[in-house]
Parts: sequence; C-alpha cells; structure tokens
Amino acid sequence: MPDLTTTYMGLKLANPFIAGSSTLSATTAKVKALEEAGAGAVVFGSIFEEQIRAEVSDMVSALEGQDNPEAYDYIRADYPMQVGPEKYLDAIREAKAAVKIPVIASLNCTTKDHWIAYARKIERAGADALELNVYDIPQNPAETSAAVEERHLKLVAGVSAELTIPVAVKLGPNYTSLANFISRLTALDVQAVVLFNRFFQPTINIEALTLKSGLNLSRPQDSGFPVRWIALLRRHVPCDIAMTTGVHSAEEAIKGLLAGANVVQVCSALYSPAGVSVLGKMQADMAAWMDRHGFSRIADFRGKLADTEAGGGQGFARAQYVKELMRRRDS
Repeated sequence: MPDLTTTYMGLKLANPFIAGSSTLSATTAKVKALEEAGAGAVVFGSIFEEQIRAEVSDMVSALEGQDNPEAYDYIRADYPMQVGPEKYLDAIREAKAAVKIPVIASLNCTTKDHWIAYARKIERAGADALELNVYDIPQNPAETSAAVEERHLKLVAGVSAELTIPVAVKLGPNYTSLANFISRLTALDVQAVVLFNRFFQPTINIEALTLKSGLNLSRPQDSGFPVRWIALLRRHVPCDIAMTTGVHSAEEAIKGLLAGANVVQVCSALYSPAGVSVLGKMQADMAAWMDRHGFSRIADFRGKLADTEAGGGQGFARAQYVKELMRRRDS
C-alpha cells in the first residue's frame, strides 16, 4: 500500500487532501465528519472582516445610548479587534478538542489592524495554522499595481510577525508578476501559498433589476489553471504550495502534485451528491495510481513535471500554446 503521508507548513498529514474553507467546515460536527471521511486537514470556515466590524458596530451602537462613557471610549479606542467575534474562537477551540487532524483557521480581511489583533486570538484559541485569504478587489484608478502589492505585503507582514503558528496566504491570480510577489511573501516568513482564490461572481437579475449571487462551484476542467502556475512557480518559490480550484477527483490532485503542489484543497467536490465521501475515493484512487506507476510515496513523484530552470517555462507557457495553434491550423 503506497504511503500517502505528507507535510504542509511543517504539519504532518495522513494524506494530501485538505478540506478547504467553506460552509461544510464551519462547525465542530462538520469538521469531525470531514476527519472521518479521510481529510488530512481542515481549513475551518472563514471569519470575515465585515463580520468582525458588524459585531463591534452593534456593541458601539448599544453603548452610545447608555451612560457609560468609559466603556464606550474603551471600545472605540480598541476598535475593532479586542472584542472580536468570540463564537468563531469558541468554534476553533471545540474543533481542536474534537479531532486529531490539523485545524487551520481562515481569516478573510483587507485591513492590517483588523488582521493582527484577531489573528493573535485565533492562535490563542489553538489553531494549528492560519490561512490569510487576500480577497481584495482594487477599484481606485489612482492606485497602482505596485501600491496594491505593497498594501498586501504590509497586511501579511503585520500578521506573520506576531504569530508563532505557520501562516499561509490564499491568493488570486491577478498579480502582474506572481513569482516575484510570492518570493516577497516568503521573505515575510509565509510558509505556504494557496493557488488560487475562487472569487464569488455576482450577476444581475434583469427582471428584478437587482444583483444576485450564489455558489460559484468549480469544475474539473478549472484545475488546469492552478496546475499550470504551480508548475511554473515550483522551482522559483521556496514555500509550500497548496492547489485549490477544480479538484474533483484523484486525477486533478495527481496533476497538482506532479506539477509541484505539496497538498490539494478540496471544496466544490464536497458539495456534489457524493458529499464528503469523495475524500476517501480520492485517496483510494491516488493509491491505485501510485501502485500502477511504481511510486511508494508522494515524494517519489511530487514536482516530477514542474518546469525546470533550464526549461524556462516552455512546457507550461508559450510553447504548448503555439504548438496547439499550429496543429489546429494544419489539421
């Protein structure tokens, strides 16, 4: 039987399949179900900056109408994190007590002050690691790409300097030079990057003339994008890489590992009719594939198809693109 054990950010995992942050990983019962289904680790459902702000805003509003200026001034001066949502922290504590697999907290914020204080609370709650979700859509035309990157780096630096648990950063693909940006992240002691963030895409209801939103689930064919970038980046960035988006079977996971990923995050597949049982099937299918190819452990094939330094990205960059165009032209 092939050995599926691996490590991620220094954490020992029984297998490389991590349940990504979602509503299916947001309670202790759900985390326990994911562990029983075979998840190597779980990224707990995210806490969002907007939630934190809303909770503190409610407290400020309540105090404004009371004759307690000391308490009101304290909360305003400490805004907003020292009284952040305790329920999330309690849920992390409960999940850690209930399972043996690593529990990775997820913080989705865009403001440095908000991240730092609450991240400390997450660490004290017992999370094994923290995944910072950089979900930021720059809209100011006066803000340059360099300014956006510097803002993100300052946010991450503020957190990583305060924590002792490992930190991962979940990124979108819209950076001018992704390899350069990730290299700068690793200089801030970031232990891993998660590629890529799958943004929710609101649409328009043309009859009600309103915005509407819903789950934006991935498909297996979406996996090609992160696989390509992982292969291009693997030789250039020293940190761990987690692949996310499009992992619906062992096939996509194997491709990600061959490209150089350390682990894969599974999310949309957990919403399929098979539910969390897909995790066990993915493991069994990966083990069978390893048997067929004579691999006894993941390290035997991880990064085997990553682009080499000498290759200059020819396998995953322009060469295949040109070759395909020429093939179609001549056919």
